[in-house]
Amino acid sequence: MKIAVAGLGKMGAQIARKLHEDGYSVIAHNRSSDSIDEMKALGMVPAYTKEEVVKVFGDEQIIIWMMVPAEVVDQEIDAWLKLVPKGSILIDGGNSDFRLTKTRAELVAKNGSTLMDVGTSGGIWGYKNGFCMMAGGDKETFKTIEPILKTLAKLTGAYHHFGNSGAGHFVKMTHNAIEYGMMESLAEGYRMLKEGPYKNLDLAAAGEVWQHHSVITSWLNELSAGALKEN
Repeated sequence: MKIAVAGLGKMGAQIARKLHEDGYSVIAHNRSSDSIDEMKALGMVPAYTKEEVVKVFGDEQIIIWMMVPAEVVDQEIDAWLKLVPKGSILIDGGNSDFRLTKTRAELVAKNGSTLMDVGTSGGIWGYKNGFCMMAGGDKETFKTIEPILKTLAKLTGAYHHFGNSGAGHFVKMTHNAIEYGMMESLAEGYRMLKEGPYKNLDLAAAGEVWQHHSVITSWLNELSAGALKEN
């Protein structure tokens, strides 16, 4: 099965690698050529232009996973729609506004193709541990891309189809809001330890202890404790 990954930043590159290592024929595309060359060295198919991406698919259904900044999604979709045949699938794996996603899905549908939104979490660790993916869009198209999501979820990640266009990005937006609140709470808590009545408390040790079955055990606290230990 062929899939193009357009946008080979930190997460995009990890997504491409994970799919490639699971046997997918990954077409690597990026604005700058250096990232494409890196993926080529790993055995992926390089495509330095969008035209090259489309050509590599031949007669197969085109599936393009876009991992690009939210501010250029419209530009990217417009560019792809000028090239891909009807029946193609575009996946927005970034953090787009769910309201814009609904509008974009309508535009793509008018051109005979489908836009799926897959809010993706897991950062650069997703390659090893598995990504957490929140999907929205056409249910039948979801079934088509589900094997891709299964691969990206290995070993301990997860995915779910939440509903029509925008639902995945809405759930991801809520996820991000919770994340920011948790980060603020952790920052305030560690500051309280640092500036409280007991001087020279070992903040990293506190964080490590909290990671063992306390009610605030979390990945964010694990990262915080690790950063404190290094600094």
